[in-house]
Amino acid sequence: MSTRREVLVAGAAVVVSSACPPVTSTPDAGPRTLDPQPYDQATPITFAPSAVQPSEARFPQTVGAGAMAKDSVLLWTRAEGLSQVKLRVWRDVGSATEVALVHERLVEVPVDHGNVKLRVTGLAPATWYSYAFFSTDLSLRSAIGRVRTAFPDDWREPLVVGATSCASYRYRPFRPLETLGRQPVDLWLHLGDVSYNDGAPDLPAFRLKWREQLQDPGYRALMPAAGAYLTWDDHEFTNNIDVEREGLDSALVSGAITSFKETLPVEQDRLWRSYRWGLTAEFFVLDLRTERKPTTRGTPNEEFVSPAQLEWLKAGLEASPCHFKVVLTSVPIANFPEASWPGRADRWQGWQGQREQLLSFIDARGIENVWYLSGDIHLGTIHRVENVGARRRFFEICVGPAGNVNPLSVVLEPGNEANRGDFFPPSQFLYAAGAFQATTLTFDPQANAVRVVFIDPKQGELVTCDQRVTFGQGA
Repeated sequence: MSTRREVLVAGAAVVVSSACPPVTSTPDAGPRTLDPQPYDQATPITFAPSAVQPSEARFPQTVGAGAMAKDSVLLWTRAEGLSQVKLRVWRDVGSATEVALVHERLVEVPVDHGNVKLRVTGLAPATWYSYAFFSTDLSLRSAIGRVRTAFPDDWREPLVVGATSCASYRYRPFRPLETLGRQPVDLWLHLGDVSYNDGAPDLPAFRLKWREQLQDPGYRALMPAAGAYLTWDDHEFTNNIDVEREGLDSALVSGAITSFKETLPVEQDRLWRSYRWGLTAEFFVLDLRTERKPTTRGTPNEEFVSPAQLEWLKAGLEASPCHFKVVLTSVPIANFPEASWPGRADRWQGWQGQREQLLSFIDARGIENVWYLSGDIHLGTIHRVENVGARRRFFEICVGPAGNVNPLSVVLEPGNEANRGDFFPPSQFLYAAGAFQATTLTFDPQANAVRVVFIDPKQGELVTCDQRVTFGQGA
């Protein structure tokens, strides 16, 4: 069986530039650590979490963590048949019968949907915590999750991130998510289409869709493995939704928004916000669906995002002290070949007014190491934001889909090389593949590089690309 350390040069993945070389290893001094006790004041107790009986009946979905800050995290599960649950958060101390208990709280279970979500504060930075939800007598439990808090403000350490997108129910089980759950990542990102809820007309129907989706083994493997930052795209609502026409108060849109925020470990207010990991990276999560106004496209008052969100992003990028500024954009920001790529109006490319406002601001302020992570197109790619000019120095990574296909991927198959350049010109695309893949990225400020790895779970977790990319390379 092929192993994760092998590099594929042909077959399931197609390298569209001259090379997709493996990264050469460098001596590892070991991860930086700190003593968490002065921060979280943990109490040693006799407790064996894994010995408590897990209950599918009482905790029918998995657990999840998100919105990680340096001293807090947001935790979630769903409970049935319980009016209260007990949350415990602890640090493992290397003993099967003892833990360092950090937080314990009784939490009311909402009668109408059962989703339990709360923020836990007073944590230590850069620290791995375990957590689970229990019956009040501690006789039954949910899955056990793990989450790492963000780096201290002055840390400049490498950061390993998993990423995924586009999980259509038609392709369950989501093997890329199972694969991603086994990778040693500090956190993971979802670039949208977390669930394909098309056809749900109202809140009760959306809740059912989410329950079905999170029963999948892929989400059950990935969500407890690390904390996440998540955004939405269209399928959390319905395919290619026009929220301006539908209306924010419609049963469909309000049901989609409410169910998303109930079910996932995300903040309850606006979706767009940023999260900083020391001096290494700041993640800017965007909302590219609920603020766009198609009636304004191409006008001087174009709104792909609200003016408030655009100004927030520009100000945040300029002010960020972090080496890497990572923009989570559910749809690509790159200009793809006009003659061959469909769906222009659904991407930044079809909204050149606001796209130009953002990119011109970055140009004028000289902001470097802005990286774009996107989903939506059901491909795994490494490509330049623009094919010619100064903006070739900016890169976008479309993270591999968990479960959906793009018809364009046919030109990436062996035998179709003659047409490939029309869609994936080598001057713009360093790599492209249509296979379902898991994606990991290592943001290394010391090396001033991003290591991008794509893994094909159908090929024995074969690495299809392992490439080190630097801002401005080849520009």
